[in-house]
Amino acid sequence: MAVPFAEFINLTPIKRLKTSTINIGQLALGGNAPIRIQSMTSVDTLDTASVVAQCIRLIEAGSELVRITAPGVREAEHLAVIKNELLKSGYTTPLVADIHFSPAAAEVAARIVEKVRINPGNYTEHKTGKTDYTETEYQLSIDRIRQRIEPLIRICKDHGTALRIGSNHGSLSERILSRYGDTPEGMVQSAIEFIDICEDLDFHNLVLSMKASNSRIMVQASRLLVNRMLKRGTVYPLHLGVTEAGEGEDGRIRSAAGIGALLAEGIGDTIRVSLTEEPEDELPVARRLVGFFKTDDTTLKPELPEACSEKKSFADTNDIINPVSFNRNLSSEFMGIGNGKPAIVIGDNQADFQYIESIRTLVSSKTGNKLPLVSTLADHPQEPYAWLATAEQLTELLRNGVSINPPSLVILHCDHLNQLYPVRCAIANTRRQAFMSPIVIKHDAEMDDADGYSIETAALLGSLLIDGLADGVWLSGKTLPETKTTQIAYNLLQATRLRFTRTEYISCPSCGRTRFNIQELVKRVRNKTEHLTGLTIGVMGCIVNGPGEMSGADYGVVGAGNGIVTLFKGQHINKQGITEADAVNELIALIKAGGDWHEPA
Repeated sequence: MAVPFAEFINLTPIKRLKTSTINIGQLALGGNAPIRIQSMTSVDTLDTASVVAQCIRLIEAGSELVRITAPGVREAEHLAVIKNELLKSGYTTPLVADIHFSPAAAEVAARIVEKVRINPGNYTEHKTGKTDYTETEYQLSIDRIRQRIEPLIRICKDHGTALRIGSNHGSLSERILSRYGDTPEGMVQSAIEFIDICEDLDFHNLVLSMKASNSRIMVQASRLLVNRMLKRGTVYPLHLGVTEAGEGEDGRIRSAAGIGALLAEGIGDTIRVSLTEEPEDELPVARRLVGFFKTDDTTLKPELPEACSEKKSFADTNDIINPVSFNRNLSSEFMGIGNGKPAIVIGDNQADFQYIESIRTLVSSKTGNKLPLVSTLADHPQEPYAWLATAEQLTELLRNGVSINPPSLVILHCDHLNQLYPVRCAIANTRRQAFMSPIVIKHDAEMDDADGYSIETAALLGSLLIDGLADGVWLSGKTLPETKTTQIAYNLLQATRLRFTRTEYISCPSCGRTRFNIQELVKRVRNKTEHLTGLTIGVMGCIVNGPGEMSGADYGVVGAGNGIVTLFKGQHINKQGITEADAVNELIALIKAGGDWHEPA
């Protein structure tokens, strides 16, 4: 049964969700303020010169907020030195203290910087191994949360400090896990408990975030949080981000798919693209995402089929498409496409299907079987065929009734932002009317910039793929080589978890807690393992979020000190005290021992 989102945001993508406006220093966030972009330093917080230099690079690259880790009181106190050095150099950009386990550090930081970020999962509750809670124990735990967080809230009120309550999928408390499991519901409830306490103390200078390395979980949790806040009557600003997205094209696509899915729905007041690269490299990606969705109502006017009134929202598809639960498109299988099978790619001769333009035919790379492609139903052959259609044409077909020989495969155009809602609406109608032909999304864009193409394509198609509404994709870039658009297509399916064709990597962007060269280690790990299929490997900077955020990984490398890492198999420590130099060889040995290794072809 779908979640009733009767009052859910208009997802036509015309209207941005109206959130409350808060102040982070002199910076307005939420409400009518622009979507803000931000990043985080990656050097030791106590290294004043390095932190200040990195902050300046970030600010000059466009970061409107700069986050700095403060794992302990000493680092929190040192934020005053950093802030003073920046002010002396003429930089007034708001600083954010990133806190994990230490309420004392948060209370110190809240007197110094403009914003403090806390994680409900590890701020007040520590792991004990407990899995069952009575109602009394559960409530007593919430009471203890209030006792520990109330001093911070009072300091924030006194100093005008904003507070981000940031739930992380990989670090939910044992108490929340005992009742809700490792789910979007658990993430949301974890934050709601803190919101309740803040509101009870008349503190409303809040930002909320739901983060996960799994883009699907991140999107579902954010949607659910918005729904809950709408019902409660106050919608606080939303910070968006996919944690541990990785680096290179993979990291950009994974981030763009998750963040873009929400921006397309009007959700999001500030974003951070987490890449395992230099932090200033995150900002052009963030700027491009915000720019892609920053347009006026005229240019965003959707090309709506008659069956989809402009006054309707995605709420009108929720009886069929649950926005907080994954359900693959309910199609019949044809030529290996549909019926829950891994999504396919139409592209070059390395793809699942290749389009031969001279004879307007799709050819299966696996079987050689051919499928004619038509763009006008009047021209359809009697044998099986694929139909290249717009959302309006598909809606018209469903309205008038399907012909005796319906298309065996529908290839649905989604080239522009104003086509996104009509496509979603048309797919919802196919489900309502039990139209069972598989659906492939076709996206064409005139762009010769592969980086920009991959980001904008992932942002546009993210919500369709994350929600399982397509059985495949067909990408073309006009001036981009077909080999490149095919590669991007496979990367996009992997980022949205519709198909895994190679090793999946989870890696954090690094912060001041990291004591080894994580960027270099990620590259070395990828270089030696990217030929493996079906494995997930995590490379994490520290123990704070590392094991939790790579909870789905088969193998992992987690920082444990200066130049030292720990190996994990699943969630269990396998070997400790490994030098950074030996990490890759030790990881390969572990993969071999686990029976998951094979030599490159």
